[in-house]
Amino acid sequence: MNVGLLFVAASIYQMTRGALVLFVGLFSVLFLRRRLQIYQWSALFVVVLGVAIVGLAGALSKDHKAVPSAGGETAAATIALLRRAHQAVTTPEAVRTIAGILMIAGAQIFTASQFVLEEWTLENYALEPLKVVGWEGLFGFLVTVVGMVGLHLTIGRTDSGRYGYFDGKEGWRELTQYRSIAVSSLLIMISIGGFNFFGLSVTRTVSATSRSTIDTCRTLFIWIVSLSLGWETFKWLQVLGFALLVYGTFVFNDIIAPPLKACGRAPRAPLLPEEPIEHV
Repeated sequence: MNVGLLFVAASIYQMTRGALVLFVGLFSVLFLRRRLQIYQWSALFVVVLGVAIVGLAGALSKDHKAVPSAGGETAAATIALLRRAHQAVTTPEAVRTIAGILMIAGAQIFTASQFVLEEWTLENYALEPLKVVGWEGLFGFLVTVVGMVGLHLTIGRTDSGRYGYFDGKEGWRELTQYRSIAVSSLLIMISIGGFNFFGLSVTRTVSATSRSTIDTCRTLFIWIVSLSLGWETFKWLQVLGFALLVYGTFVFNDIIAPPLKACGRAPRAPLLPEEPIEHV
């Protein structure tokens, strides 16, 4: 998913990522034998529509961000490195965009499968979310190392790929020489670990589909922080998108009632049963 983001605009990335909730809902029905009511499917489509409108607002109105002044040799070296990396990418724009969209869409299918598999695992085995996060982190680390080595050997060490995204040697040099990169990488790891733990806790308590709808609302908080820091400008179209996003999430999770009686909610089991849950 992150590799796909390198090839497309952030707005296209956001719109493509909105399909996650649909994939999670579909896989829950197919593999977990869940039954989603009409209002829940409608809520999922409302969530996707809200995410698409947010991405469309970003595509229609480009922000003109200020470029930090380059002071000292460190900034000059960083700018020179970015220029070399940009020159290394010679793929046509249309091909890069299509490849990026396919990568992001494929990542949503993989993430949806992960959410559904996590729900099945937590239902059938007595595993704590923290332990599951640890095993997932170990597996992800091994897969990432193998992928990084493979991409470096096939792309990164070539003339066109040197100083590019897949140059592992250059990446290691930046990580060890620039403190800001090392610190931000460490903070990202901590953030992702906490995100996965709380996400698994939601999956265990409610469902994978509910987790995916709540997860999509992260965009709202990112938008609020970006506005407060001055990283982007206020757009009314984004307000409409976020309103649909929050509304669809609330309807799906039975926080508010659906507007039509024909899509009324079916009786549901209590969220936290009085008796303890027994696992196999």
